Amino acid sequence: MPAPLHLVFVPFLARSHFAPLAAAAAAACGDGATGATILTTPHFAALAPPSVPVRAAPFSFPGGHEDFSLLPDEASAPAFFFAAEATLAPALAEAVRAHAGAVAVVSDAVLHWAPRVARECGVPHVTFHTIGAFAAASMVAVHLHRPDVTVTGAAERDSILQWLDGQAAGSVVYACFGSTCGLSADQLKELGAGLRASGKPFLWVIPAATEGTKQHDERASGHGMVVAGRWAPQAEILAHRAVGGFVSHCGWNSVLDAVCAGVPLATWPLRAEQFLNEALLVDVLRVGVRVREVGSKADVEAVVPADKVASAVGKLMDGGADEAAARRVRVRELGVAGRAAVAEGGSSCSDWARLVDELKALHGHGNDALTDK
Repeated sequence: MPAPLHLVFVPFLARSHFAPLAAAAAAACGDGATGATILTTPHFAALAPPSVPVRAAPFSFPGGHEDFSLLPDEASAPAFFFAAEATLAPALAEAVRAHAGAVAVVSDAVLHWAPRVARECGVPHVTFHTIGAFAAASMVAVHLHRPDVTVTGAAERDSILQWLDGQAAGSVVYACFGSTCGLSADQLKELGAGLRASGKPFLWVIPAATEGTKQHDERASGHGMVVAGRWAPQAEILAHRAVGGFVSHCGWNSVLDAVCAGVPLATWPLRAEQFLNEALLVDVLRVGVRVREVGSKADVEAVVPADKVASAVGKLMDGGADEAAARRVRVRELGVAGRAAVAEGGSSCSDWARLVDELKALHGHGNDALTDK
């Protein structure tokens, strides 16, 4: 009888990218017939789910930086990517060859070298995208039809959640721009002023502390709460009854967290596929409002003034009562559908099971043929 399939998961070295791939690895182990290993560095090994074995490779980068999410402005991003490849590529080949049975590699799309390593080892490879299907399909369509266009916890309850416990239902605006999208000092100043001017209690999380936020870790005032320099439990925050809106950069992890929690968004994309995610949220699903219109690179780089921030927050929370109410109904309906998709027997779980079956087929498990996807 053939050996069971073993999947080697390789996440990118950034917490926002590590979490979804690690969750997929835990899900893969859930069927009892598939094995999984996460290949990463010692720093991220501590964040891996306890149910998944970890293979840790030593990683060294100038300044001791280990998480791309927290890389300071003066550090070289390309050098970090090069160091990650130099560490993980040979470790991946070693991890694959350590298994005598059927093996497949699942890697973050950012790790462009991983498919080559899998191919050289003679095993199947699956690319894990941290962007959504809408954005991915849009980029493929642009590439095909407009090739001249370039797409630009028994632990103590977290103090943030304790603060939210004291707020009225649906009253709080949550603002966070993810772990890798930093704002300038001028923009941070305007964002803070805009949140205060909105008149709504707010929770503002800045995962990577900057020069203007290093003087405090977290601070609560009559206006709201500011948390800087640490990770916040975003999914729990968005699921809290007090949160009524989310000012977001539209990164896909954040989009999924918000929609599954049934929370509408004020959209503020900064780069990559975030602009496509904004179009999905505002124009297609109609569960978001734009903070500002973007027609050029200059619009992206321009500082958004406090009054525009306050205006967007007002519109999101209660501006045009009927419109805001309809938006909340739509996003709550989407939340029900989203949670059902990832539940036992849901479409997302079924899709994952089919993918595992196809990978097994490549090694003689089940069907002899596999349609290349």
